[in-house]
Amino acid sequence: MTGRFLPALLTAAFSFALAVPALAQENFDATERAEIEKIIHDYLVENPEVLVKAFDTLERRQQAAEIAKTGAAIEKRHDAIYANPHDFVAGNPEGDVTIVEFFDYQCGYCKRSFQPLMDFVQNDGNVKLILKEFPILGPASLVATKAAMAAKKQDGYMAMHRALYEHKGELDEQAVMEIAEEAGLDTGKLAKDMNDPAIADMVSQQYDLAEALGIDGTPAFIVGGTLYPGAADEERLQHMVDTARGS
Repeated sequence: MTGRFLPALLTAAFSFALAVPALAQENFDATERAEIEKIIHDYLVENPEVLVKAFDTLERRQQAAEIAKTGAAIEKRHDAIYANPHDFVAGNPEGDVTIVEFFDYQCGYCKRSFQPLMDFVQNDGNVKLILKEFPILGPASLVATKAAMAAKKQDGYMAMHRALYEHKGELDEQAVMEIAEEAGLDTGKLAKDMNDPAIADMVSQQYDLAEALGIDGTPAFIVGGTLYPGAADEERLQHMVDTARGS
């Protein structure tokens, strides 16, 4: 065996051993395993970068597998993601790229992403934005979500959406109603509409969808069939949209 083939062979052997250690052990007796382990140990001590490379390769493979799995889940649930009539649609309904956002009104990262997202959609002019309520940060989040969804019956969703994000301080039922009043909504009608069982059912559907897609935090964006967890500024939004457009 020549020296130039040893690094590649050991990297492959190490990756294989990580993936299927039981199979590797079945193919060698105790003496052979000890010899192999000594060769690998001695080489890795002298060349630790091989170990780093092996872990990097394994991590990339795991990430690629996770991306593929999420992509398949997104494709399978296309209509629930992109064609739910209960979701609020902003931006250009005929846009060439769609941004889907899962968010919570109490999420600091969602608040941080709100204005950059609104500005980006407006400035681009060819992006469709689908807003998906995903209240996961406690009872106050659920109250805020119900209020925003109920505001649709007064054509006041976006006004309520913005007001909830711009609110400074804690959210509770009283604060939500004060926000609604300041946004010009009929709070009596809003309180009644918030108790509509259909709204609770819609929220439940969003929970189920998020679980199916592996979304467990906010914000989370879907752009071009790819899931992007975490906050987004203008630069990141531009990257998402450019990737979806293939540019």
